[in-house]
Amino acid sequence: MCVRLVRSLWVMKTRTLLLLAVTCGLVILLAGSIKLFSITETAPVRHLAVGQSTTIGDMTVRVVSAKRERNLMLVSVTLVGVDDATGATTWVLGSGADATLVPVATPPAAGVQCGATKASEPTSCVLAFVTSNPRGVLRYERALEARRWDIDLS
Repeated sequence: MCVRLVRSLWVMKTRTLLLLAVTCGLVILLAGSIKLFSITETAPVRHLAVGQSTTIGDMTVRVVSAKRERNLMLVSVTLVGVDDATGATTWVLGSGADATLVPVATPPAAGVQCGATKASEPTSCVLAFVTSNPRGVLRYERALEARRWDIDLS
């Protein structure tokens, strides 16, 4: 009896197998279409220009200016909104062939190096990046969000 039941489960008609295969194919096609539409509906990343400000989480951030001195790109920024010992340290610069750059020590003559921020008063500081590229995208990350500024000094 058991052997007969097992054999009947293993024996399938060709038509049944074809219908099963077509059904699986349609399910895969439907899932792929849904994924494709969900990807195309995401908004493109908006880049800001030097001089523009934005709010990231609970911090208001403004890239005031950018200039080049020898092999350094110096970027002046202003941040306000949070008391944070490292609030102004999560900047990176993407500049083409140089990949992603982190700030280096700011020369004393250029201004105050970025570090802590305060909720009650704006913190103005200067970021220094070693790069020969006059263009790049400056990115600031906070509260699982990121904002980008296009910098073009050419």
